[in-house]
Amino acid sequence: MWKASATATAVLIAKTNPLEADRMSMEIGGGDHFYVIRAGAEWDWKDNLLTVYGWNVSSYWQLDFSKWQSTRDASQSGANVTAGLTPMFRFTGSKGYVQPYFDVGVGVYLFTDSSLEDHEFGSNFQFSDLLRVGAHIGHRNQWGVGYKFQHYSNGSVREPNKGINFHFITLSYKY
Repeated sequence: MWKASATATAVLIAKTNPLEADRMSMEIGGGDHFYVIRAGAEWDWKDNLLTVYGWNVSSYWQLDFSKWQSTRDASQSGANVTAGLTPMFRFTGSKGYVQPYFDVGVGVYLFTDSSLEDHEFGSNFQFSDLLRVGAHIGHRNQWGVGYKFQHYSNGSVREPNKGINFHFITLSYKY
């Protein structure tokens, strides 16, 4: 039931854009015996900071919420919910019907649980590094598809500091 309601909520948010975001994204993925679904909003911060070898560099804020579920424990004790804010830098190729991009960012996250299965995160406060590569498609480059690698850890602020890695497929829409 929660999957259907989460999907319906995400579709309504994306359709109505109540956050006045520049882009909305949905991600599915997993790693280390967890699968994850995530919804995110992005607000452009600064366009065209500079151009490097033909790639434009811009920046934006990303706010996202995710639900993790253990592949070994389907109960609520095998679940985690996260919320994060990440300043991002985007490198985009030349404009056309297909526009390649590469994102990099380091953000802060809050977890509902600091331990899941054999993962001891040390605290509910975590840092996250992420890399994403993909392409924007369409006459306005409004559709996006990509692959994202994301790592969470508390940055040795508190022991234990067992990090976790995830791989995602990203779909996005630019308003």
